[in-house]
Amino acid sequence: MLLLAGLIAVFGLVYLLYINGFGVINSKSALVYQGCPRIGKNKNRIKASFTSCRGTVKRVICLQPGKRYRFVFSSVITKGTVCVEIRDKKKESLVVLDREHPCAVLSVEPGDRLYVTTRFTGADGKYELAWDLQK
Repeated sequence: MLLLAGLIAVFGLVYLLYINGFGVINSKSALVYQGCPRIGKNKNRIKASFTSCRGTVKRVICLQPGKRYRFVFSSVITKGTVCVEIRDKKKESLVVLDREHPCAVLSVEPGDRLYVTTRFTGADGKYELAWDLQK
């Protein structure tokens, strides 16, 4: 019984960290993967470099409600593909950013969290997703 309570507490903590933008769910394999934490001057960007990466990385970003944000995807990929899907709180796809479609402007409704999923398909290189308030 004590073990079950401990497991529930751990999974609850992981969920709270994820849903508030502090945790990341990784379902990928790579020879090398180096991501940058979203703290300090990197709080409005996600970036990583990788070798032979496949799978997904999921995270939540919490933004100011009632504002419009410009998202810019940039990458240097030598092999494979990388794309970023942004979904709303109902998990409906808002936009998919990749090499052909690198920019989008999204409005954030009150109470919204954006779910960001990065998909790798046998990719080598690096990418960055940055966002700023639209003026």
